[in-house]
Amino acid sequence: MGEDLFWAIRGGGGASFGVILAWKVSLVDIPERVTVFTIFRDLEQNVTQLIHRWQYVAPNFDEDLFLRVIARRDNTSDGRTTIRATFNSVFLGGIDILLAIMQEKFPELGLIRDDCIEMSWIQSILYNAGFSIDSIESSVDNSNYPDVASLNQILDFLRKK
Repeated sequence: MGEDLFWAIRGGGGASFGVILAWKVSLVDIPERVTVFTIFRDLEQNVTQLIHRWQYVAPNFDEDLFLRVIARRDNTSDGRTTIRATFNSVFLGGIDILLAIMQEKFPELGLIRDDCIEMSWIQSILYNAGFSIDSIESSVDNSNYPDVASLNQILDFLRKK
């Protein structure tokens, strides 16, 4: 796919649109347990430097590691406006391997063992959507969805082969 077509699909401005010429799905083996974490950082915690660094390291992560960043405006406890970023990850493996990868590739984030949770893959879907992971059935049946706000996201799963 050429660069022009990539930007046509992805969107390059207000009047852009997408034309899908081909779609390829690759299935991967999912282990019994995956590891997730969610870390919040704001301006006082150098969030701009972390996001800057993330955009360069995330494309080179192990393919079993997905780390997204969601940035939004927020208010501090004393009423000031700040930028708050949520670093949210799913790793197809255990905590120890994830910690080693993050220490090597992105130590600036400061990921520690207490930030990580091991769970089944389906629980990770509920976790990332903001639902309770305790009961899959009650989460699916519940019509009270978590608050959804308007936001912009940058994801690292689109890769040029």
